[in-house]
Amino acid sequence: MSEAQRDIERAEEYEETTPRTSVLGENRFELSTGLIIAARYADKLRRVALVSLGKMVPKDVIIRDVSEFNKNLYDKIVNQMKIDKLDVIKLVVSVRYDKSQNKLIFEDTKIIRYYTEEECKKQYESVIQENEKLKKEISEIKKKLSDLLGSVQ
Repeated sequence: MSEAQRDIERAEEYEETTPRTSVLGENRFELSTGLIIAARYADKLRRVALVSLGKMVPKDVIIRDVSEFNKNLYDKIVNQMKIDKLDVIKLVVSVRYDKSQNKLIFEDTKIIRYYTEEECKKQYESVIQENEKLKKEISEIKKKLSDLLGSVQ
């Protein structure tokens, strides 16, 4: 069984559940993957698109265009944003179906990365250390200014 066929079957299976889609207007939708690990973004986005758009857009068009879009997302997620495959992300993308071109047009892509508590603490600790260093420098400058003021008077 091909990967596309498997996704079509799973999409049909999920059809009874609420798709993560908002209607933005005629032939315009906002798709959302929900929280996922980055390694699974392509499968999840394809499934959400199949469930959400499958009754309006031919399935072969969905698979073709989402596949092409996922290639572009890979570069952004892995190479530009340096997101690890086990990091938790959420994708939200607006998609428009152009009937005349028989094509999905993806717009306004948001890649939201979520951090673990440890990652937040790690970043916070460096801010605290920098803050303490700056406080110490300010205190030393104040002392020098006070000494200078005392010697002038």
